[in-house]
Amino acid sequence: MLFLRTCDQSDIPIAAQMLCRVYAEAPYNENWPLERAEKRIQAYLSGANSRGYALIIDTQIVGYLFGRMLVAAKCSNFYVDEIFVHPNYQRKGCGSLALNALRGELKKDCVDKIALHALCEDASFYEKNGFTLSDYVNMEKRL
Repeated sequence: MLFLRTCDQSDIPIAAQMLCRVYAEAPYNENWPLERAEKRIQAYLSGANSRGYALIIDTQIVGYLFGRMLVAAKCSNFYVDEIFVHPNYQRKGCGSLALNALRGELKKDCVDKIALHALCEDASFYEKNGFTLSDYVNMEKRL
């Protein structure tokens, strides 16, 4: 059984190390310096409406989920900034269990929508978990 534990500052080193490990593998193949990963996790935890969760099975941290509450007119939305699962636990249902547990956490706070952006390679995972394409387009401009 997977459950979510709210993150605090003590999670930063562990989460950063796991982020480096996860992103070193396909489809990302990125070489993250630990210091930059720590800054990224710190940024996720530093906002007034930020939330971070450690994904726990038994007593083992198997991943992390970071996001933020976005206040809307009637209820709030939750934007998932990052979710990653340790390679040893990927493709075993941990990500799906985490998203389901997140729904339970967020319902307590009048959240009526979870939003995120994903790589095309990951879209089928999110579709399998009930996500649909939104009316918005993710855009970027290279500098």
